[in-house]
Amino acid sequence: MKRVFALMMALMALTMMLTLTACGGDEPEETTDPAQTETVEPGTEEGTEVTEPAAGADLAGLMAQMISDAGIADYIEVPAENLSNVYGIDAAQVVNAAAFNAMTGGAFPEEVVMIQAVDEAAAADMAAKLEGRLTSIADQAASYDPASLELAENCDVITSGVYVGLFFSNHYDAMASAFQSAVG
Repeated sequence: MKRVFALMMALMALTMMLTLTACGGDEPEETTDPAQTETVEPGTEEGTEVTEPAAGADLAGLMAQMISDAGIADYIEVPAENLSNVYGIDAAQVVNAAAFNAMTGGAFPEEVVMIQAVDEAAAADMAAKLEGRLTSIADQAASYDPASLELAENCDVITSGVYVGLFFSNHYDAMASAFQSAVG
């Protein structure tokens, strides 16, 4: 009975993720170049713009590398605009994000979320929401999935300046290390 319930929960979670992903595709995407930002230097004429490279980690490239290194074949990307639906994260506070869920045989999908926030206050808010997600997984897993419970208890949300990462994955150590190296 527990296995049937666990399978039903996993299928329901996968269905929800597919629904959220499908719903997010109808909006036109804004085209911005994250590699550049325009600023007005103090002491220059008003309206004079100076282009400088934006500092930031390549979260999409990092996610692709993590997926490859972990040998994950069955995953669903979670677009930045869907972070609000899944994690309660306000898209206006997100500069850059890369996230995915992967069904790897457990009752719960593995969840990887990496975000560059607009500032450290927004990063702290996101970290609290992602910590809440880990707690929710642990609470649900406590009654029927000891492996997921143990994983949730051993995974932490990582914050480094304006970067926040959640790695609910069997590959937590490698992913957390790669994230910390990328965001400094």
